[in-house]
Amino acid sequence: MSEALIQLFVQLISNYTGLRIRTQDREALCRKLASRIRALKLSSPEDYYKLLQEGINSNNSYSAIAAQGEWRTLITLLTTGESYFFRDSGQFWLLENVLLPEVIAYQRQVRSSDSNSKPSLRIWSAGCSTGEEPYSLAILLTQLIPDWENWNLLILGTDINHESIEQAKQGLYSPWSFRMVEPTRLPRYFQQRKNQWKLEEKYRKLVTFRVGNLARDRFPDYASDLANLDLIICRNVFVYFDFPVIGEIVEKFANTLRPGGYLITAHAELHGQNLDQLNPKVFSQSVVYQRRDNSSVKIPVSHSSQGYNLPSSRPSPSLISTSVKLETLNNKVNRHKNQSPLYPSSTSSSDLTFKNSDVSLLLQKAETLFKADRLDESLLTSQHIVRLQPRHFQAYYLIAKIYANLGNYHQAERYCQQAISIDGLAVEPYYIMAHLAEEKGDMDRAKYWLKRILYLAPFSIGAYLELAAIYERESDLKRANKMRRTALDILGNLPTDYSLEHLDKMNLSELKDYLIKAIQTQD
Repeated sequence: MSEALIQLFVQLISNYTGLRIRTQDREALCRKLASRIRALKLSSPEDYYKLLQEGINSNNSYSAIAAQGEWRTLITLLTTGESYFFRDSGQFWLLENVLLPEVIAYQRQVRSSDSNSKPSLRIWSAGCSTGEEPYSLAILLTQLIPDWENWNLLILGTDINHESIEQAKQGLYSPWSFRMVEPTRLPRYFQQRKNQWKLEEKYRKLVTFRVGNLARDRFPDYASDLANLDLIICRNVFVYFDFPVIGEIVEKFANTLRPGGYLITAHAELHGQNLDQLNPKVFSQSVVYQRRDNSSVKIPVSHSSQGYNLPSSRPSPSLISTSVKLETLNNKVNRHKNQSPLYPSSTSSSDLTFKNSDVSLLLQKAETLFKADRLDESLLTSQHIVRLQPRHFQAYYLIAKIYANLGNYHQAERYCQQAISIDGLAVEPYYIMAHLAEEKGDMDRAKYWLKRILYLAPFSIGAYLELAAIYERESDLKRANKMRRTALDILGNLPTDYSLEHLDKMNLSELKDYLIKAIQTQD
């Protein structure tokens, strides 16, 4: 295929989908185009180009409809859907503790003047892949709104990939989709089906899925109920789009939000874009964007370094770990230092002679509290351990996990580095550092930490899978499958009862099945 024709395909794909085909992606693109030309038994790439051109036409001729069907097939090859439940704990902390409580209160106030009208809440997950994000939102809303059944809730999930949407409608997921979720919590919301988990019907019914093309679709669209939205979430999508296309979509998003509505993207995805219609709100966990014409809407904004300005008075209900704001924790620490025998005001001989067995009991208590989502108490207990034993690796690692689940990435990284300084050969802190880098959108840094893990522990299956997911997100399918094949080779040499580190939600057989399917899908 000539370079000129490849460029025509690249431009055609960009015009129709908004997708950016990078120079390093062109070889893979040619292979995919060639596979479709063979499948359709066309005589030349030029014929395939003409077919795709026909699909862009708006008429309803037989040839145009057939070509639009081919676009669906090609888009499935060009896009990859990689997601998991409650992805980006920092942003979900903001949703649970700041944004959604404000939106819920606002909608209750709006409807208070009309007792016959149900309050409503309207959310769009744009680029929802296989549905983990909108389903996470559905679970979260049912916990934040005790009378949710008396609300008009709209949770819309759209994606350009038809196969992803069909899979999302099933609500059936492998354990890999829950890699950031405590496994003990799955039975609350899911039914186990052999080696997969199916979301309970009451949560599935809250989400509407449909195919959507962000680049070509017109919105706001009142006819399709895509207008006056309270919240739009479009994360890890713009990385695939050309810069001008991103600007056009953001403008459409702003017009689709109600006054005071929010837009959430992945970290740094809107850098350099025109945000005239949006007002950035800066929190330590993330930047979010609010529609500017919001004079009648009062939004609480944190000016503290932590950004945690709406502590919840209820027990944390969500699958991800949450807690009260950290200022309260610091006050508790100070009170305990002055009032509790566990927190002496100065280092005493009793500190220095504290038995290792007692410290082990404290660590066990802190870990139990962590698993129970009692993060404030777990943090206090862990901090006490490091006062007693300033080079206690497990305590520093646990504190890092707590801050990571709170979305306080700066503190999480700080305590990871403390743990690494104590034991530079332990891989656990590196996993946290990799996840934090990925959630901040720094894929190069995430890959650095994962490769560091493999340098220290060459048979770390989790690191290979995380690298494969990042490479797939970057459309580097060759490297992604290389990581998966390496992981599969390692699995083939392990005993059947081997315990997989950092993958306690999957057994050996389930992981092998997942890898084989993933490799076959991308080959």
